[in-house]
Amino acid sequence: MRSPDLPKQARRTKSAQHGAVPDRQFVAALARGLEILGCFSEARPSLTVTEIAHLLGIPQPSVWRLCHTLIKLGYLTADAGDRLRPALAVLRLGYMVLSDLTTAELAKPYLQDLADRYFAASGIAVCEDRGMRLLMRCEGGSELVLNLQTGSRVSLATSSLGWGYLADLSPEEREAALGDSDVARRSWKAAEPAFLEACEGYRQHGFIINAGVFHPGYNTAAVPVRDGDGRTAFVINCGGEASLLPMSVLEGEVGPRLKDLARMLEGVAERKP
Repeated sequence: MRSPDLPKQARRTKSAQHGAVPDRQFVAALARGLEILGCFSEARPSLTVTEIAHLLGIPQPSVWRLCHTLIKLGYLTADAGDRLRPALAVLRLGYMVLSDLTTAELAKPYLQDLADRYFAASGIAVCEDRGMRLLMRCEGGSELVLNLQTGSRVSLATSSLGWGYLADLSPEEREAALGDSDVARRSWKAAEPAFLEACEGYRQHGFIINAGVFHPGYNTAAVPVRDGDGRTAFVINCGGEASLLPMSVLEGEVGPRLKDLARMLEGVAERKP
């Protein structure tokens, strides 16, 4: 009898095997090995052979032989308690897939999840012509929606995306990035004290918070994404109404999530040829 916890992938495979017309090109042993890898997830980072057998509904001796093969090939590893975990070979396969995606494409589902989870808006941008150009913007269910979309350009001096870009620069580099126009200087003179205060938090936590500077009643966290030389290539952010995204939520949840996403994007970029 099939376990109710059987992964969908395994159910589809079994359905195909039990179809009216057998597929003579289908290698059942290979499919079962891939089904074993599919059993692991964030909720199930490690499993015993018995647990895998229960999840897939196949005999334990068969599972053990398949797991033994996967261990030998480097796709699984066993700890001292005989619990199995995915190993580095699985990670390499994952990075091969991720490396074919652009940074914006790769970031999109994570940024959309943040926007949906916090009734906010999130995005990824690059520095362009003394401003930040949005490569992608994701919106959740917030009632306060700023007039921004993919392709919009926001200020370096006052936006969280701009602050994420400026945070790692020296004072001289910031002045050069901001430009010497009267508008830029006035904006920066008004925003600089709040920016420098926010930089204290950035140095401690790895993300910068723009609280009401870009727009009154709108709070945003941002994190730079660096290239292989350590320079900021992109900035990602997530922001919304201050009532929904108070400082406690930005510092305790949103900022750390953005930082984790930035590190993941950097890890993929390092592995691209």
